[in-house]
Amino acid sequence: MGDLARINTNIAALRAFQTLTDINTNLVKTQERISTGKVVNRASDSPSDYYISRTLTRDINAVDRNLKNIERGINFLQTNNSRLAQITQILIEASDLSNQANSIAVSSAEKHAIQQDITQLMLEMESIFQSGVSAKLFTGFSLGGLQNVSLTGNLTVNPLSSLTLDGINISVTGSDTQLKSTIHNIDTALTKVLEAEEKMGSYIRRLDVEFEVHQTEGTNLKASRSSIMDADLAEEQLELTNFQILQQAAISILSQANSAPMDVLSLFK
Repeated sequence: MGDLARINTNIAALRAFQTLTDINTNLVKTQERISTGKVVNRASDSPSDYYISRTLTRDINAVDRNLKNIERGINFLQTNNSRLAQITQILIEASDLSNQANSIAVSSAEKHAIQQDITQLMLEMESIFQSGVSAKLFTGFSLGGLQNVSLTGNLTVNPLSSLTLDGINISVTGSDTQLKSTIHNIDTALTKVLEAEEKMGSYIRRLDVEFEVHQTEGTNLKASRSSIMDADLAEEQLELTNFQILQQAAISILSQANSAPMDVLSLFK
């Protein structure tokens, strides 16, 4: 009868209980994996996989932060670029007005009217500079061209060829020489602003490309972490069903093993 006759220590019941304990442990782990969606929930589940997944999470967070920083940089550049575009439009309009004044058919009164329009355009351009084109932009991105903008009194844009757009060198009511100088000054300013706008556009494009690169990198890192951490729910559900069946079988065997000593006692009747 072997172990069955030793009723002081029920070896069969102990073995059945140990098996049931192991099944319950695996059952709990499977239930946890299904509820969390992860194979590795703590370092003890798989030390190496846990370590790798945490380093991947760190790298993913760094990429996500870079994406946010790049997006903020793009928004910052686009905001300033829109202001430069407004300045460009003003200079184009001022150039058109000054060329309109450069005609023998335009009377003195009409030139004064044109001068008034140009003066208001210069004031509006000054207002845009005051409200906006960030000095930080041209220092941080080394665009040059529009830093050290002096807005006290005359509108001075330096180092745009040390060009000053004010009532002195922007005049269509003086001599032909002054008028031609006005056209030249406005066109020079327009060229410089367009160069700055073009450079800014190239920086925005560069940041767009960098954003796409970081997006791809982030996706690949998340895919790597997923292959280590994420549970296959279909497979885990099959495991759960299997352990539930084994649990019921182990409980049944344990019950039988506990009742076995009673059969031995029947020998004493």
